[in-house]
Amino acid sequence: MAGRYYALTLILAAVFWALAPTVPLGVAQGQNQPSALDSDQPININADNLEVLQDQSLAVFSGNVVAVQGRIELRAEQLQVWYRPASDSGSNKAGSANSTIIRIDAIDKVQVSSATETANGDMGVYDVAEQRLTLTGAVVLTRGQDVLRGNKLVMNLATGQSLISGGRVHGRFVPPKRKNGSTK
Repeated sequence: MAGRYYALTLILAAVFWALAPTVPLGVAQGQNQPSALDSDQPININADNLEVLQDQSLAVFSGNVVAVQGRIELRAEQLQVWYRPASDSGSNKAGSANSTIIRIDAIDKVQVSSATETANGDMGVYDVAEQRLTLTGAVVLTRGQDVLRGNKLVMNLATGQSLISGGRVHGRFVPPKRKNGSTK
């Protein structure tokens, strides 16, 4: 039983070590300092259920999943964490937990948000090795009053590049209000 608890602890820690860089647009906005990502903050995950399927190397959080680390929040109806068993990764140390996660799937009513930005979609897939987050299905990216809509959002967290594609892309950009009739 202690071995299962240890494996679950590694999975939970790795979920947010893998997700910590997923602040929507934050990387693209030049806020890629570690302090902006809150990766040193505690991780809180709440869900109605948790099922660990060790034979499939899968942990499934389901029902109103809310994962919070500092100012970063992930919401979904289901979170599937695909991992490589510790015996395959060559280490059982807690510090190596990040390397055991292969992929994280957020399913149904997915929302990733920071203090200033929110990205919504029907499904999200985070490929850990590629450092790529993909949101699909009725994607809405919001920062203040500015809104972008499309069918697919791909964020490369290593380079800070984002791409919205999959049909027509719609954008609404609201200019800042003028103060005292000035444009400055």
